[in-house]
Amino acid sequence: MFSLNAHQRRLSIKHDKHGAFSVTISRNNNANTYIFMLILCTGIFVWFASLFVSGLMRRPLSSNALYILLFAAFIVLWYSIALRVSLWRSFGTEEVVVEGGKLHWTRKALFWVRRLEIPIQGITGVDAVTPWHALSNRVEITALGRRQKIGDMLLRDEAMELARRLRHAIGLAQ
Repeated sequence: MFSLNAHQRRLSIKHDKHGAFSVTISRNNNANTYIFMLILCTGIFVWFASLFVSGLMRRPLSSNALYILLFAAFIVLWYSIALRVSLWRSFGTEEVVVEGGKLHWTRKALFWVRRLEIPIQGITGVDAVTPWHALSNRVEITALGRRQKIGDMLLRDEAMELARRLRHAIGLAQ
């Protein structure tokens, strides 16, 4: 049955009495869909790889056929992009902790982990970015001359709330 409230809240915000502020952003997609996408992309990649390898086994590669290697590199590039997207969409979670004068941000998707530490005094802005199409609502933190994007594909209300609470936790003026 169709439901207008198909989206569920992904944010879990905690603020303890010792001053630590933490946010957990859970994955936003059905993992089965993206695991199927991963299997499909892997199957297509293996099929293309078998075509190239079998062709190279029949006839050695000459300098006139180097354009085939460019096409193979193109296929490997798109497979790596599909692999990254499907891993993130299937298993990706984020955690933001403001504690001890630093903002700790961790992104996890199975074995792929990215950590970032930003000193609070280096943060100059926290903005909720909510474009009209709502496909990439997120929070952007400006720190040390760079912009970090947190919470890909949040709901509009979640992005606004997260930005407001982060501004309050790090002591930026509203």
